[in-house]
Amino acid sequence: MIITYPNPILRRPTQPVEPGSREAQEAASALRAAFRQIEALGLAANQIGLLVRAVLVRLGEEERVLFNPEIIARSVEVVVDREGCLSLPGVEAEVPRARDVVVRAMDEGGAVVELGLSELEARLLQHEVDHINGTLYVDLLSKEERRRVLAEFRLARGGKPKEPTPSPR
Repeated sequence: MIITYPNPILRRPTQPVEPGSREAQEAASALRAAFRQIEALGLAANQIGLLVRAVLVRLGEEERVLFNPEIIARSVEVVVDREGCLSLPGVEAEVPRARDVVVRAMDEGGAVVELGLSELEARLLQHEVDHINGTLYVDLLSKEERRRVLAEFRLARGGKPKEPTPSPR
């Protein structure tokens, strides 16, 4: 049910959606159905094949569907912490993220909400907003670390590691 790397839909930016529209209601319903099947803190619409700007996140004890979320402020302070992704199962990496963010979005009723988030919740929203922008957490890593994580992912999926490209002599 969750789309995994290297499926190209994960790289496609999603389109804004009007809360209350049929498309938004279907996205919210599909996100909730998928979320019940997984253990995660967040899920982006393109991870289930929908190219709309919608995410479902667990903030504290509350699950919230947010439409058209955007990060409007980030702290200067960056925290590096382990991060994984449902679309890259079985691998994790140390990912730098802003410690605090302010996210503006629309709720299911169409109201504009601004969320000031810190630590894990800030990391979560940055991760999900990246998803709907077509960015994966491995894109934030150094070239060497990205190569290592993707090789580990291929091995975990039963694939063979890529042979190193010979350097010209």
